[in-house]
Amino acid sequence: MALRVLNWAVRLGIVGGFGAAINYKCTYESIPKSTARTREAVTTFSKDSRRELYDVAVVGGGIVGVATVREIRKQFPTKRVILLEKEADVAQHQSSHNSGVIHAGMYYAQHSLMARLCPRGHDLMTEYCKKNNLPYKRVGKIIVAVKEAEIPALEKLYKQGVDNGVRDLKMLHSEEEIKKLEPNVHGVSALYSPNTAITDFAAVTRHMLKELQQGAKGLFDAQFKFEALDFVGLSLETAEKKPPEEMVLIRGREEGQLGPEKTIVAKNVIACCGLSNDLLAKRSGPILGQIGKKVVQTFSFRGRYYQLKPEARDLVSMNVYPAPDALRGIGVGVHFTPTVDEQRGHQLIMGPGSAAATHRYGYSPYFFDLEYCWNSAMSRGGWVNFVKHFGTLFQTFSVDVSRTVFLHEARKLVPSLKDSDVEEGFAGVMGMAVAEGGELEMDLSVELSRPRTVIAAVLKPNKVIELLEHENAGGVVAKSGLNPLVMNVRNAPTPAATSSMSIAEDIVAAAKENFNW
Repeated sequence: MALRVLNWAVRLGIVGGFGAAINYKCTYESIPKSTARTREAVTTFSKDSRRELYDVAVVGGGIVGVATVREIRKQFPTKRVILLEKEADVAQHQSSHNSGVIHAGMYYAQHSLMARLCPRGHDLMTEYCKKNNLPYKRVGKIIVAVKEAEIPALEKLYKQGVDNGVRDLKMLHSEEEIKKLEPNVHGVSALYSPNTAITDFAAVTRHMLKELQQGAKGLFDAQFKFEALDFVGLSLETAEKKPPEEMVLIRGREEGQLGPEKTIVAKNVIACCGLSNDLLAKRSGPILGQIGKKVVQTFSFRGRYYQLKPEARDLVSMNVYPAPDALRGIGVGVHFTPTVDEQRGHQLIMGPGSAAATHRYGYSPYFFDLEYCWNSAMSRGGWVNFVKHFGTLFQTFSVDVSRTVFLHEARKLVPSLKDSDVEEGFAGVMGMAVAEGGELEMDLSVELSRPRTVIAAVLKPNKVIELLEHENAGGVVAKSGLNPLVMNVRNAPTPAATSSMSIAEDIVAAAKENFNW
């Protein structure tokens, strides 16, 4: 009898847990979107003593978002810009949880956007770090073939790199040549990139923000703990009887809180939200334009890192990567990377694994988000991708969760690595975009849209927005031929940190064209 009661208690607990999770999602991670509540949001803005009208709101305080603000201020110094970030500071996720490598640009097929953006991003990032005395070291990189069958992959990388304009690449054709550079590395051939460097991308992001705050002279603001949950179109009439001006009301609040609601009004919105880009896409309205391939879902992949103890820090001196493996599919494999950032203690790190996460921000294999998993599985391309890459997903998961398997992969490059040399490191989460056919999208993708809902109103001289009764109030206004108001970066693929400044150049160029700047 007691076992039967316990059995039912467990069942009810599971059902109750799922119910509580669903209720939490509905209550805390969305915002009421009825016409009445939307119109109330306009009133909320008008009653805020800090209200401002911005030319551009950039949503997302990672390195791509902050670099985009920097580029807007550089090209359009009179525009009022605000940066919105749901965390308490910039660079809290992908921008601070990575290998810190400034990549040279060999991995990207000729004529792809990243084939152009990565080499230029490398040069811009290198120049910025040197100019501003930021953590930086030109350590080089070797990509190593440990068996003869991997040499064609290196030769392909060499050709791609040369075609992409990567400077000073050199093929090493024997283990003797490899050991002249890295005595502890095993391999039969390698591709040497002397200009690959390392930095602290979080420090770079914070420095860009500091520059903006010091030099914008009242034309730049940043608001943290602001999670953008809804975009509303505004058709604003002015006293001058000019044609109504279109703007976007951004509704949000502090993440995980029920209130108070926060509102920002801007003429245009650029969303650089990384792992949350698909959530912003659902809130941005119908798509009016596309740059790159259409992305239907972003999967999160956890990358686990270990680090070498201080006494083993000199095992290698440069970035040591395995040769590309088409079967690996998702990452470049476990590699060795020196670091120059304080957060990592200037240690030599190894990683990452690339395991599919069960939570959008799945820094632990035990984080689970039912809604995220369901949406990932049910998305167009979700099942296709799962079936197509099942073997890879299983293999990478085993590398991520098993220290033994992880070290086995690492010893393929450095056989002398001992278990006693290694200690726990950190984990990062990388977003991988999936195109409609289920294939992983490895190039830049941007969507242009406008909010589904428009509110007709009058803009008063004191920046108060007074609502009007209007036949289209609360109606759909996204029609063919209308200009987009929102730009959403759906995929800024690795190495987005390296390429952040060149990606920002492309984003601002697209904004200039599509927003009529």
